[in-house]
Amino acid sequence: MKSAATAVRYNLYMHTRVIRNIAGIFVSAGLFLGAAAFAADAPDAGDIMRRVLANRPAISLWLEAELTIQRRTADRYDLHIFLNGDLNRLRTVYRVTDPKEAAGTTVLMIEAGDTWLCEKNKAEPRKLTPAERAAPFLGSDFGYEDLELAFLRWPNQKFVRESRRLGFDCWVIEGTPASGSASQYQHVLMWVDKKFMAIVIAEAYDAKNKLLKKFEIGSVRKLDDKGHYIVGQIALENVQKKSRTVLRIREDHMEQFDPALFAPETFVKTVVTPPKKP
Repeated sequence: MKSAATAVRYNLYMHTRVIRNIAGIFVSAGLFLGAAAFAADAPDAGDIMRRVLANRPAISLWLEAELTIQRRTADRYDLHIFLNGDLNRLRTVYRVTDPKEAAGTTVLMIEAGDTWLCEKNKAEPRKLTPAERAAPFLGSDFGYEDLELAFLRWPNQKFVRESRRLGFDCWVIEGTPASGSASQYQHVLMWVDKKFMAIVIAEAYDAKNKLLKKFEIGSVRKLDDKGHYIVGQIALENVQKKSRTVLRIREDHMEQFDPALFAPETFVKTVVTPPKKP
């Protein structure tokens, strides 16, 4: 199937006007952007985050991506990412296709639910414990909870202030995990663009209240003519380790999938036929 999308790339530092023409959000496996924009006056944090989560398209997608770990040497992994498009409970599968020493590693993430991992040369997947969700994915700066952007759904959200960040008028929302959570973060600060209900940037703090990681959007991609976009690139910087990982989408395809691809019992063995290249 021919890709339905054309790339819309921008640098937030040099071209901040571009996003003002894009209604969207930064959400769900770090990938969905929505069509509708909301206007809000009252800075109710819970309401703001519900609007952010609600503003995403019900579209199943096959994404061809690359994960680049930028340290002294750059390690790169090629991935296929599948999203079921179910707004009631989004399910996302990450499948490594290259390099060969990691190819076959597959992860299933169930929104607000479990994360399952099948490592290369393993016959069966295993469910990650809550503590393991903070572990790095493929040795990158992204933990499994980072890929899911779990902090968007934390039960405790508080309005902090209004602020201008990267050229956008934002509400600053502080999210904290539930008591007893195994998250690696004590709290996360999110800058939400007032006009488009989009997360511009997020800063995650550790148990000692020290800045640990910084999330930032680098580009967006247009899916269709209905105003649906996805994030084209997400950068995650580990401030304490002085390392950076970039997840970039190279190609996107609107596809319908066998539900078995998103079931814990069958996601590893389900074969997906590659889309036809134009």
